[in-house]
Amino acid sequence: MRSAIILGMAIVLLVATATAKDLKRDPDTGLIRVYYIGAPFWASPYQVYKYDPLISATPIAGNMYGLPATMVQRAMRLYMPRSKEDMVSKCDIIGLDDTTWYAFPPQSIHWMTETCRENALGLFMAGGFESFGGGTGFPSWETTVLDEVMPVKCVGGYPSWDGMNTVTNPDDVFIRSVPWDEYDQHNMFDGYNVVELKQGAIELSQVTRLGSTGAGIKDPGWVWWDVGNGRFFASAPGFRGGSAGMSFILWKHYQDFVCNMVYFLAGLTPPSDINLLYATRQRFKDIYDQNQVITGTIDFISRFGADTRKVDSRLSEADVRLDDARARFVDLELVESKQIADEVFGMLQDAYDLALDARDVAMYWIFVTEWLVVSATGLICGFAVWTLMIKRRLYREVKVTRGGGAGG
Repeated sequence: MRSAIILGMAIVLLVATATAKDLKRDPDTGLIRVYYIGAPFWASPYQVYKYDPLISATPIAGNMYGLPATMVQRAMRLYMPRSKEDMVSKCDIIGLDDTTWYAFPPQSIHWMTETCRENALGLFMAGGFESFGGGTGFPSWETTVLDEVMPVKCVGGYPSWDGMNTVTNPDDVFIRSVPWDEYDQHNMFDGYNVVELKQGAIELSQVTRLGSTGAGIKDPGWVWWDVGNGRFFASAPGFRGGSAGMSFILWKHYQDFVCNMVYFLAGLTPPSDINLLYATRQRFKDIYDQNQVITGTIDFISRFGADTRKVDSRLSEADVRLDDARARFVDLELVESKQIADEVFGMLQDAYDLALDARDVAMYWIFVTEWLVVSATGLICGFAVWTLMIKRRLYREVKVTRGGGAGG
């Protein structure tokens, strides 16, 4: 009996150790500050982080594939924290999405490793030619000090075979935070990094090799662990795409996966109502997209001299309410946040209608002005022709010129 109690206590302690992490977020705003290093301006998690109210993301072009090394290194020098103290005070999560260590400024990889262990920094690495063991000539991360805090060993490159990534640990706290409907339509990846689990790492999924080479062999897919005070999430499959037509990034809950991963790495447990979280986050995406449309429309109609004051006023009202919706989301008051976000979306639809009305008015006066100009030009030309035709009758032919010669 006593041994059973001790064993039970040990299991509880192990589970608590595996899931407990100091919360790391901006103490002033409550936002989770992410430095996303990879190819942020392509299809990528950064495109999702832009509209999640709880995430403040800094994009850094760190993917060197097809780009001059000097360009990537310059971006790193400009935007990466310039000291360990900066990294501690300004970063909560650093994402390494298909980026090579070769591009990083000196000491920054040491700072990441130390800040993860000592200051609760969250790290994630996603698969690609420049990740883990590297591929197409890029070096392995195993040769860096970051290997000390990674939950996997970088044992191979980036082979060309396809793989199907299947969840194997459905009871994990992170896996439970994500809705998984329709995932089986988007779990095919055209290549992934081959890695091995380190002792103590928690495996969430496995990638099954497809094709003629090694078909059926299973490799680690998603893996995480707590290391020191920090947490590291490793994804052997990439986050930025996948097999054509089944791309992971096209999955309806892709945004929930990559955003909840950030929450998880920061030590923040997402709300239990994952469907409400999805709906609220989706509404913020709708607001972001609608804002982009309205901004483009205003820019277009302003060139025609349209009066956009009503549109601007409505947008200002929407911005005030949007700040309130975001604040409720940061506090994870999702019901209130969703209600206000719905109201904001309605206000933006009104603003768009006002923009279209302003466009129609501007185009009407442009049409009237052009019609008047064309009509006036036609009248003037007609009058000139008519005048010439009438005055022609006042002249008659003569048979002798002034010089006295015969006319005709």
